[in-house]
Amino acid sequence: MKRATITMIAWITGLMSLQTYTADARIPAAQKMSIAKYIHEDYPIQLTNPEKKLRKTFSQFGYNLYEFPVPIFPITKFIKPDKFGMQSYGLPNRRMEKNGSLYTFRGGFIDFSHMRAAIDWTVYISLMLVADKDNIELPQEAGKLTLQVKNINGLSDVDITNMAQKIAFERLIWHEVASWHYHAPYHFISEQTSTFTPEDNYSNFLGTEIGKRVALRIMRDHENLTYSQIATDEIHKMITELQPVKSKKESKRAYDIVDVNKQRRLPAEAQNHDVWYDSKIVFHDQRYIFKRNLGIGPEIKPWLVPDPQKLGYAGTPKPMVFEVPYVASTGKSYYDYYVFTITPDSNMFYSYKKHKALHPPFQTFTTNNFAGIVDHIRKQMEVVLLPGFDKRNGEDPTVYYTDAKKVFLK
Repeated sequence: MKRATITMIAWITGLMSLQTYTADARIPAAQKMSIAKYIHEDYPIQLTNPEKKLRKTFSQFGYNLYEFPVPIFPITKFIKPDKFGMQSYGLPNRRMEKNGSLYTFRGGFIDFSHMRAAIDWTVYISLMLVADKDNIELPQEAGKLTLQVKNINGLSDVDITNMAQKIAFERLIWHEVASWHYHAPYHFISEQTSTFTPEDNYSNFLGTEIGKRVALRIMRDHENLTYSQIATDEIHKMITELQPVKSKKESKRAYDIVDVNKQRRLPAEAQNHDVWYDSKIVFHDQRYIFKRNLGIGPEIKPWLVPDPQKLGYAGTPKPMVFEVPYVASTGKSYYDYYVFTITPDSNMFYSYKKHKALHPPFQTFTTNNFAGIVDHIRKQMEVVLLPGFDKRNGEDPTVYYTDAKKVFLK
């Protein structure tokens, strides 16, 4: 079975970066059929719904967070920098797969649950596109999601994985938008505490970057490795590039640097004023995390904590910035090749039990208009979290919060 042309030296050394993949000419029909056959035979699970996995870990932003004013049962979940476990697909193997938060000097806080889900989504969509699926099944969330693909036979494998990355990222943005609207009785609990937190979009996009690498290895290399082995290998490579801290303790210190509660306890001259959350506000009050990152591109930048020297870093780290792919090697927009339509469930906006509107509604839209939807959310968030919530401006809005639920911490 022939393989597409690829720079092999990087694979041998294990130091490949995505840039070694060139946007080759379109995949010949015979070769595409061969790749599709190989995928069906060797990776059939990756052609099934990636939403089967339920990675519900307490990896919310921050640590020692409490659901109640009495400080019991703290929410804390961290990843050891050298023990990520194995990537799984579908229902995760909880003995093998480790999820939680890890601070990296070039990528900020990484939420492994978000990253892993994004890897699966990107691989799933990539392989489905190669398998000639014009209409890809997208599990419903907070409404109807419809993806139609057209005229992709002129695209290279890099174009296909780039497009899959873009679609996967949009699907994950929708999850953040939907989370802001989760409320009883439509949803069991509100998830506004976890919507567009500082690490969400970056962790999601990071996962799509890793997913591209995994998909290209599957399509090009035929390595006789399992999906778990390939994905785990690529996770290790990427996290190494991001320069993780050396221990869980240092990830906690990184959170301390941006916790206004911890900073207020320090002498005035030692305080960091670029703070993002308050561990003294109870977790289920969405204002506990008063800084949110709504950046959806074209550049995806990490939020790095100030004073990395306190974490043992010498010098100033260079953030790893990603770019959302918009234009194919043909010169056309990727939107010329797919239409992703989202029709929101009206239950997102109304409480029929209370007979009143809870959120300003919006209608069916396509994802090339996502910026307008995110701006719609930004205006709502500003009412709750106050102006400046999406900026690194060193301002602490919690002093203006009324009726904020506090934890009785010493």
